[in-house]
Amino acid sequence: MVDMKTPRIRADWNRRSLVGAGIRCLALASLPPALLRAAEDSAVRDADPSPAVDAIVRPQTLFAGIRKPIISRAELEPRIARLEKACAGRVAGPLTHIFRFDTPVEGYDSEIGFPVSEPVTTDEVSTHTLREVHFYSAVHEGPPDTLHETSRLLHQRLNAAGLSPELEQVEVYLQRDPDRPGRSRTQVMVSYLPWPEVYRAQLARVLGEDAAREIWAGGDLLTPFTLVDERCRWVAASIERLKACTTVEQQFDILSRLAVVRPPENILRYKAVYDRGRSIEAVFRALNEDVSRTRTGGFLDPHRFDGKVLHCSKVPYNREAYLAATTPAERRKAFCFCSLVREATDPRIDPIFCYDAAGWARQLWEPVLGVEFSRCTITHSILKGDAFCAWDYHLV
Repeated sequence: MVDMKTPRIRADWNRRSLVGAGIRCLALASLPPALLRAAEDSAVRDADPSPAVDAIVRPQTLFAGIRKPIISRAELEPRIARLEKACAGRVAGPLTHIFRFDTPVEGYDSEIGFPVSEPVTTDEVSTHTLREVHFYSAVHEGPPDTLHETSRLLHQRLNAAGLSPELEQVEVYLQRDPDRPGRSRTQVMVSYLPWPEVYRAQLARVLGEDAAREIWAGGDLLTPFTLVDERCRWVAASIERLKACTTVEQQFDILSRLAVVRPPENILRYKAVYDRGRSIEAVFRALNEDVSRTRTGGFLDPHRFDGKVLHCSKVPYNREAYLAATTPAERRKAFCFCSLVREATDPRIDPIFCYDAAGWARQLWEPVLGVEFSRCTITHSILKGDAFCAWDYHLV
């Protein structure tokens, strides 16, 4: 079901003029509501040469597209022509390009398509429902080959707020002219994990509404643009309240559900490796081979399994910087994928926060092994001065 609410805009900390904000609100409100629902009302902004950054929420959206890897954008043009023909009469929003990351493809995992009013199916086009996702968004003026400039800006803003990106990036083509690309207007959207909101829901699920309200106290004052150090202080205080009234099993249950959503294609790749020979060692090798081809390099602390305990760890965010680090702060900034911990000035959060990292791995290992973890121990954590983060899942 498509959410038909009218979009509203949340302003970032770079304030612009009231006139400028009003123009943006009118422009976005004119978009088909099947695509976007904004998070909050717009505020005034001061003049700034960079694009205005907003926080928006895409509701569940019926989407018809062609999903096929690309090496260059030139490959999209013939697909767009076929899409327009297949979707004629059922288009409910602008042409949209979705990139997905951490999926096992060569090149870029690309899906080009339209929000639609009803399903469209051909040999090439398929229809599915896009899940609700939170985004930082800005309108880019200029040719498609410069879109990375706005994407980079959005990632910088996410870092400044201590928000971790989800594995999806979207381009909405507001004005598209292949013959005159310099006149293009494209809404660039970088997804992020709305950690406080997801945390609040998991607290309520495990502990009930009354306990959730007490532990989450002050969370309603945070916005998507709250800066990282203020966000970090709130998280630290809330984690202390969580520890005071819960068991370690409850802490794991809550915090491990707060990780970035792992792509199903990524999980299926390793499940297929395991199912071929029922060998967990084969999965260890496949994981290490895959990450070794990226800037993270292999695992600093290798996976191990003794039949009862599965030992897992993280790869560094930037291995070159990690190996060059000479101070704990440099090591933290090079190791942590979590933007909150990586970007904070001095994060003083209890190490159980690293159950978040264990939650990323949990999404892989539970379906691969066909089990559900109920107990986990953080064995190493950057937050307590260790050189890396690692944990043990207890299977029995």
